[in-house]
Amino acid sequence: MQVPQKILIIMILFLLTACGEIVYDPDYILQPDYVLKAAGVDIKEYISELNATLATTKNAWALGDTHLVLARSGNSNLSYYQACLHYKKYDPENNEEQALLYETLASLNCTGKRNAYLKKAIKTWKKEEVFWRSTLLQSILDNENPTLVFNTTPLTSKLNLSEAKKILIGTTQIEIGKNKKVITQVDRVYRDWLGQQLFQDPFSGEFLVTFSERLSYNASELREDIGWHEGGRAHDIYKKLGTKATTATGTLAAQKNGNWYAADEQGRFQFEIPIDKISYPTTRFLTQDLALLFDTHGVNMLVEQSIRKKAEVVLSDCDHEGKVKAALYLSDHNISVLCFPDRFVYLALGHDAKLMGSPVWYFDEKEQKMIYGNSPLVLERNQKIVVTNAEIGKTYAVWYYTTPWLYFSEINKTFPLQIIEVSVDDFYQTHLVFEKARKEQTSVVATRVFNSYDYDVAKQWLLEDEKNNIILFHSTMYPYGILLMQEFKDQISFDDPNVRSVT
Repeated sequence: MQVPQKILIIMILFLLTACGEIVYDPDYILQPDYVLKAAGVDIKEYISELNATLATTKNAWALGDTHLVLARSGNSNLSYYQACLHYKKYDPENNEEQALLYETLASLNCTGKRNAYLKKAIKTWKKEEVFWRSTLLQSILDNENPTLVFNTTPLTSKLNLSEAKKILIGTTQIEIGKNKKVITQVDRVYRDWLGQQLFQDPFSGEFLVTFSERLSYNASELREDIGWHEGGRAHDIYKKLGTKATTATGTLAAQKNGNWYAADEQGRFQFEIPIDKISYPTTRFLTQDLALLFDTHGVNMLVEQSIRKKAEVVLSDCDHEGKVKAALYLSDHNISVLCFPDRFVYLALGHDAKLMGSPVWYFDEKEQKMIYGNSPLVLERNQKIVVTNAEIGKTYAVWYYTTPWLYFSEINKTFPLQIIEVSVDDFYQTHLVFEKARKEQTSVVATRVFNSYDYDVAKQWLLEDEKNNIILFHSTMYPYGILLMQEFKDQISFDDPNVRSVT
């Protein structure tokens, strides 16, 4: 017999009262709507639509996360109770998942048993031989200030092309075959909390290929057949090779002087994380200065797991300095990194890294491999090149059009080029870039292709002369950047941090 909803709620409230006053989520002090406000999302509408997904979500962990977001948004003990209830129903598949479940229950103080769950997490991490983490949790359990080691040294430039007569861009190559171990992030792969797609746990599932853009784009702009972001690109690999990237999740991050840093494999906190990613509403807090990140987003959150699990390739995001620092660290550990969002890859110039930004790629049928990069382009001293830039402030997310400018401004410090800057302050303005290229009679343009409009104006210019070339930045995670790459294979290069000197 089905229990009426009102009676069920009364029963739950009775249980809560019987259990005494539980202080849930005691170390959470951030704003759950921080990212929603920044993205211009209607918060009431978001909460209503997220609440509606509860009826169709079956995964216990996902239900726990959904109730957690609702609990924080409404400061609701009932929703916290429901979150704990669902988390406890989750059946972990291995010790790592078990440890992360215990940490989650501890962070929320589920059933008022924070310390009991911490003890279980400590024991489980010891089984996994992740001793730095068990030691850290033990200090929290003992009410001691954890001894945290930070390395906040910023990246330094190593690029020097002063002796070069010419430079070669686009020679870096990364291959993925059937047996490669690929690790990726959770956000925009298995889950999309911003787009109300929290119906899977962060450990496994089906790749998502469309995200919050699916809520507003028409079918021709969305191009679901190609897909978006890291989920779409992980799906490319799976579709061609049957190789399924695994996610890195449950990353620890610590705060120092108002900034947050993710840990490496030794428990040193050194890869900065921007506050918007810490503010994801699924982030747990073991203390006010120690965060537990499940919807991982960016290379900076993937280092510890990638090294511990012996990854060969990491597929993720380099839109922050901390992410590039992490990519270089992984490269030093012989792990290749594909950064489709690549705004800060220019910081890796001169580091000779196993890294590429917004890569072009193709599938080698004979060798059964995905080949990324290897699209060389020669530039001469003082050569004219039209480069896209952006005026930041007027339009949300237009800053990604600065990526070409950041890259070539750095190159220009030691290798002189006649950079012709074309700045945009909104979307649908890249026709100005190609008009300038025609006027200046230059055959090389560095730009971004985000949507069908960008694609159309770029395609028209490429068709005008087979000697015209485009260097793509922040483009090949989007359907129309991919279409341009596929249609003009011999005229497209990419954001290659390993610029070669030709003397």
